[in-house]
Amino acid sequence: MARRSVRFPATLLVIAACLVAAITLSSDRDADRETWQPPEQIMDAVGVRAGMRIGEAGAGEGYLTFHLARRVGDRGVVYANEISEGDLETIRHRAQREDVDNIVTVLGEIEDPLFPEKDLDMVIMVYVLHHLDRPIEFLQNLEGYLKPDAPVVIIEKNHDMERSHPPQFMTGRQVLETIEESGYELEKTETFLPRDTIYIYRVRR
Repeated sequence: MARRSVRFPATLLVIAACLVAAITLSSDRDADRETWQPPEQIMDAVGVRAGMRIGEAGAGEGYLTFHLARRVGDRGVVYANEISEGDLETIRHRAQREDVDNIVTVLGEIEDPLFPEKDLDMVIMVYVLHHLDRPIEFLQNLEGYLKPDAPVVIIEKNHDMERSHPPQFMTGRQVLETIEESGYELEKTETFLPRDTIYIYRVRR
């Protein structure tokens, strides 16, 4: 019996190769990042537990996403939000490759993450706040996706660690003023990370 060769369109092969390269590069970056932004310590500090339903706003290529997914387990879910379809495709491809089935990717808007649930146990944002064009509107919209008294966790780089000119990140005061103007109140901060501060907020009642 003659063998039949299967040919794939060149564009599909290029896309697949790009995804593999992106995931490999992301994994290399993640290994370094874990030395100064250790996910297990962060999740312990903010109270991520099995069974939680978490929204991650601005998930990027999924650095924290997969750690969150493992922590919340089969009874939980992580909604990974981005406005970049390319980043979401990277997350989906990695999730398929690693057989992770409790991550749901969500294509959002500039002012609204568009999470599909209205009763999330937590929303977490890592290096996102300073990128938002309309942070107050975004945070106000975020309230509609949270359970009553659910925390919003914001991680931003310490301003004294800023190396770019002009600075990209907010000062601690700017973070506090932006969040509080959006209708949230600070519960606590964590400062054990070498480069970052963790801010934990809840909706002001």
